[in-house]
Amino acid sequence: MRGAIPEKEREPETAYDQQELGDALSHEGHVREAIVHYRKAVEMEGTNPSYHTRLGDAYAYSEMSIKAVAEYKKALKISPRRAEPHYSLAEIYRRYGKWNAAVIEYRKATQFNSMNPFYRYKLGVALSHTGLWDEAMLQLEMAVQIAPTDGFYHFWLGDIYGRIGRVGDAIVELQQATIFSPADSYYSFRLGLMYMRGSFYSDAVAAFKRAIKLKPGELPYHAVLAEAYRACGNIERAERHYQYAQQMDYFDAANLAVARRGSENTD
Repeated sequence: MRGAIPEKEREPETAYDQQELGDALSHEGHVREAIVHYRKAVEMEGTNPSYHTRLGDAYAYSEMSIKAVAEYKKALKISPRRAEPHYSLAEIYRRYGKWNAAVIEYRKATQFNSMNPFYRYKLGVALSHTGLWDEAMLQLEMAVQIAPTDGFYHFWLGDIYGRIGRVGDAIVELQQATIFSPADSYYSFRLGLMYMRGSFYSDAVAAFKRAIKLKPGELPYHAVLAEAYRACGNIERAERHYQYAQQMDYFDAANLAVARRGSENTD
């Protein structure tokens, strides 16, 4: 029809339209432009907690944390039992190292969406930062129960077990992580480190070799494989991989040190 406004040029008519346009812009990486439309959605329908949460997330992504917190709190004032704004608020607290405050909000997120394994994972990590290792372990165990075929949660449960000294349990969970995420070289690498900690050197060799097969250029993997071969008495193969490891730079060495600490007891 002559004079009709093309669909893509029409101004969104409803708050939902504004949100959808904001989502589309956000997914394309145009977050600042998305904020304009999320604001309009809030102006048009300020009693909808989803619009406040979307605006808060855009602010958080844009490093405008104070504004993000304000929007999350508005969403929670409207709907206190809504899990998503509690989770998003916890993420802001986590960003600034406010672990106790983050724990409070992650708890509420899991309370109001108890079957979300990612919320439980986040709560578990936050609890570990406050020294509540037993409860952190419980949250990761529940995440694994909810998502038993997701290697990610098995990995982090194994990480928690390792940190509290339950090496055997850590090995089992890290094995599960490699089974359900067979293409992840880091999981095999961390499994190898846990085998080393338990003095299962032949198993460590196998795990490190699998990690190298998946990611041949990762020099720290060669360093730990050399150590495992040496522990098995295979000096010739150890020396071969030590030669690769000598090419490690500062960042490789730092990453290896972090991984080693992650496989150690917290005591």
